Amino acid sequence: MVFPTFRSLVLLLALTGQAGAATLRIMQSEPPRSMDPADQTATFTASVLDPMYEGLVRMLPDGRIVPRLALSWTTSPDGLDWRFILRPGVRFHDGTILTPTVAAQSFARLLSATSGLVGAGHYGTIIASVRPDGPALLVHLSRPYAFLLQLLAGAQADLVSPAAARAGTLGRIPVGTGPYRFVTWKSSDYVEEERNPDYWGPRPAIDRLRWSWSPEASVMNMALRTGEIDVAVPFPALFASRLGDAPFLRLQQQPGAAIYFVALNTRLPPLNDPHVRHALSLATDRPALVAALLHGFGEPDCGPLPPATLGCGQATPALPHDPARARALLAKAGLPHGFALSVAVQEPEEPIAEALQAMWAQAGIRLSIRRLEAGVWVDAAFAGPAAKQQARLGAVITSWAAPFVPDLQLRPLFAGRSEAPAGANLGFFSDPALDQAMADAARTLDATARDALYRDIARRLDAAAAHISLYTPSDLVAHASRVSGLAVLPGGELQLDQAIMTGPP
Repeated sequence: MVFPTFRSLVLLLALTGQAGAATLRIMQSEPPRSMDPADQTATFTASVLDPMYEGLVRMLPDGRIVPRLALSWTTSPDGLDWRFILRPGVRFHDGTILTPTVAAQSFARLLSATSGLVGAGHYGTIIASVRPDGPALLVHLSRPYAFLLQLLAGAQADLVSPAAARAGTLGRIPVGTGPYRFVTWKSSDYVEEERNPDYWGPRPAIDRLRWSWSPEASVMNMALRTGEIDVAVPFPALFASRLGDAPFLRLQQQPGAAIYFVALNTRLPPLNDPHVRHALSLATDRPALVAALLHGFGEPDCGPLPPATLGCGQATPALPHDPARARALLAKAGLPHGFALSVAVQEPEEPIAEALQAMWAQAGIRLSIRRLEAGVWVDAAFAGPAAKQQARLGAVITSWAAPFVPDLQLRPLFAGRSEAPAGANLGFFSDPALDQAMADAARTLDATARDALYRDIARRLDAAAAHISLYTPSDLVAHASRVSGLAVLPGGELQLDQAIMTGPP
């Protein structure tokens, strides 16, 4: 007879929920922006929401799309109609039964032109209507779209309870169908979620999730080392190489997909002049940023697409660093003595701004830094042209990740329809010809032809200096060795439904 080991017994108890109330404690670098999946576009907000919400399909870390609330789907020959068979026996956390009518109501809210939802903009340009079709949900597109399944896998398309949506409480109290349900959100401290006893699928191994946040690298590092937390993401590159001296900790590292960039206010002189924007790009030493700020855990950007998407050298060559040429371009633009520029940052991005301040000074650019608390920063970054003009805000430093999908990396940041405050085009860049090119590429179903179109678009955006691409960090997730089963999407979003903890803290 073979007897189980103590370790296997602990694992078995964790998997069957008999090992006590296990809580996985996760610290991120920023707080969630909303509990409404459609009213946010932030990677680390999506991580907090993912355990509580589900969409029709899900994207795995390797880019595969798998069924979630949809069991299967079919498409019409012209690619305009998609019919999704919904999973039976699914209930929202408030008891509402998932039906095609309920799913259609969730999409109607997302697609409404008057919803004002931050993450909704791109969906309305692609999806014309969603309606029940017997036991299925029929999604009708305004035009063929090569990335529909990836779009539907986005957090913004997660299905929400119609009752909660009508009550207007989703921003604070999430109501989805996921394996975890909401417990509490102490805005300045933490979010707690507990296992959903009525979940339709496999029961998660961990009873509770507790999310906290700190923008300070040293705080995150110390919290992990002292056992105050179990998972830290994104783990600061400054401390990543030092984890080897702690045998009870592990580091997961993978190529990233989040581009860090400077969104330039193209409505504010002199930034409306492409020569000036090019000068800023030439004054930026990207390899030095990677060495100093990422400690080698990342790659310099070569343009508006991350290195993993089409790849540097394929879409565009490496972006040069040439302060002398930057000064010459400024002189050509009538600014021989440079100019002053203000940038809004959150605390985690302040070191980027300080490094750029020193680099750009060599070209005569005087950068002033406005460090803002998270909520204030969101208001400033997503303000419209008039508000930014009044505030004399010339730039915003932020990041964006849309793994595997060039369209979702480009159109939200550069299309005219995505202009803030309605979308994430924070610098109000506008080029109708490029808008059309991006639309044409997204409807091109042949992958080889589509990649060629995106390479050309990337070159044209670089030529316009639409924004200043900086670098793409590696995805770094540090965790206690007793934690396993963490899945990380390129860009850093966590998927925790397969996470396991073995042994005591």
